[in-house]
Amino acid sequence: MNIVVCDDQLDYLNLIEKKIVQCFDEKEIPLNTYTYSNIKDLIDSVKKHSYQFAFIEMNIENGKGVEAAQLLRKANPACRVIFISDKYRQVQEAFQVHALEYLLKPIDTNKFKDVMNYALDWYRSQNIKFVVPIRDIARKRVFSVDEIKYVETYYNDLEIVTVNEEHFMTHVKNRYKLRPALRVRWFIQVNQSVLINMKCLDFLTDRNAILKTREVFSTSKGMLIQNHLEFEEFLRKQRK
Repeated sequence: MNIVVCDDQLDYLNLIEKKIVQCFDEKEIPLNTYTYSNIKDLIDSVKKHSYQFAFIEMNIENGKGVEAAQLLRKANPACRVIFISDKYRQVQEAFQVHALEYLLKPIDTNKFKDVMNYALDWYRSQNIKFVVPIRDIARKRVFSVDEIKYVETYYNDLEIVTVNEEHFMTHVKNRYKLRPALRVRWFIQVNQSVLINMKCLDFLTDRNAILKTREVFSTSKGMLIQNHLEFEEFLRKQRK
């Protein structure tokens, strides 16, 4: 996931980036962060990077935060904006440009975590699609996140198994395109080779991950605690 922060107050620029990294480290989700202290550099960066979320100071460059968000969304339509400000009265203005959230300075750590959790929940709810070249049929296939049951690596091959029990083989290099996006969306890495959709997971024990369709995969001890925490979080959110 790519997240950008734009704030001309350098202490807050660094603080927000640090808080983002801490949140993602706790969840072990792949992350790239980018920081800019002016609007021009932010907009120019879209030529190189595609962002999922942007933290933008409302008052950057004498109150041009909304303008910056509009320019960013025009160049990177899928990016969701989270505004930062020390003025509560700007909340209404922020949501007029469809901001995902609004953070007040000084930034409360618990509030920040709540905002990041909300942002991640929103991102996970999006049924993102991938185009993957399939080896046997020599053409590309579009996969949606929700249709993938698990992916498994075999030497130079990557097998994609769907909820409809379809099996597709592609080159292992495509793992590096799929893995970061799947890890954000309720997929867990149960061992070095297998990534499972938690919507398809029935039980997670200290030794095995058992799917609802009764496939069994051995679990890695090094990933066990984190996987249990993520599965518990997933089940808790499903009950809401």
